[in-house]
Formats: sequence, C-alpha cells, structure tokens
Amino acid sequence: MRRYMVKRVSTEVSLSHKVLGAAWSDADELSIDSYPWFKSGRKECTTARLLYDQKAVYVQFLCKDKHIYADHTEINSSVCEDSCVEFFAQPIPQVDQRYFNLEINCCGTFLLGWGRSIQEIAGSYVDPALSTAHLKIAASVAGPPKQESPDDNGWSVAVQMSFELISRLSGRQIRPTSGSVWRANFYRCGGRTNRQYACWNRVGTPSPDYHRPEFFGELLFE
Repeated sequence: MRRYMVKRVSTEVSLSHKVLGAAWSDADELSIDSYPWFKSGRKECTTARLLYDQKAVYVQFLCKDKHIYADHTEINSSVCEDSCVEFFAQPIPQVDQRYFNLEINCCGTFLLGWGRSIQEIAGSYVDPALSTAHLKIAASVAGPPKQESPDDNGWSVAVQMSFELISRLSGRQIRPTSGSVWRANFYRCGGRTNRQYACWNRVGTPSPDYHRPEFFGELLFE
C-alpha cells in the first residue's frame, strides 16, 4: 500500500500551476504511474502534490499530454470521458466507509459524488450550489470544449476543497490534524486518444474500475 504525507502550511496556498517559488514546493510529489490495464499507447507522466491548512485540503495535478481533449461543460457530467484527473478519499475510514470522488477535466469542469460505491453515488451527485461555494479549481486550459492540437504538451489543475464541504457531505465534523489518516487514491483517465487509465495505488481488478476503496492507499496528515 502506498502512503503519502500531506504537509501542513501556515501561509496562503495559491492555486497556481507552478511549483518553484510557490507553496507547492513544500509538498512531496506523488506519481500516478501504475497502469494495471495497459495494452498499448504512450504512458504520460502525471504527478500530484497535496497540502492542507485549518480550512481546506489542496491538490495540484501536473499532466503531460499530447492529446488534450474536453467536451463536457456541465457540473456533474461525465468528465471522465475528457482528459481528466480524479481524487477519491475516505476522510474517516475508521467509522464511515463512504468516500468522495472528485473528477476534474483539463478545463476545470468537475463531478463530485459521495457514497459507498459507484452504484450508490450514480445519479445522486452533490448539489452544484454547495460544491461551487466550497470548491475552487484553477485549470491551465481554456474552455471547454478543447479539441486535440499538434501543439498539445500538457495541462494542470489546482484545487482547494474546503473541510466545510467534506463535513457537509459526511454529516460529521472533518478537520484533519497531525496524525489523521485518510484512505485515498488518485487517477488519470479519459480523452479521445490514448486513454491513460492510470492510478497511484494499484487497483487489482481485471478491467478499469476506480470505485474500489479496498485498493485505496493512505494519506497521512503531518
């Protein structure tokens, strides 16, 4: 099982796409580099960094991509079909097996769900008004839509997800402190060409299936 230390920051975290000279330089890098269903194509580099403070958890994804594509413009639409990254986590795995799945395409359109399984989550996504009030996303690609281009090289998204939002989803007070442990996984997928189907902690299923919390790794809060 993979583990990652989420470092605490006391200064403001800018949702930038740079690392050097930004708060992100204090965060360790994790690689979304497991390809359990790989058959052919190019394995594109995908990394993420996490930080937290008293009000939110922050995630920055950096994605190499020679085929950047996005078509979905509506919140809670099937952004996983676009060039997409995903963050799944159980904030209190000791007492609640439910998890959130945050999926974001290269242009910043997102889907947010909460439940114990894909079946429970499907069709009951988070109220857009709640999520947009407590979730900030900065994307490096304008749009959507975004069509593939010969100039495509990569994209990034940075996220601020408030603990107030996670608390409302769970019905419990969520404020991680030093020593808190979440179960989590990170994924890369989508696009029209060269779909990645990559993950951070390896998923042991015969076909792509991200909604498998038994294969989550651990986030350890500093």
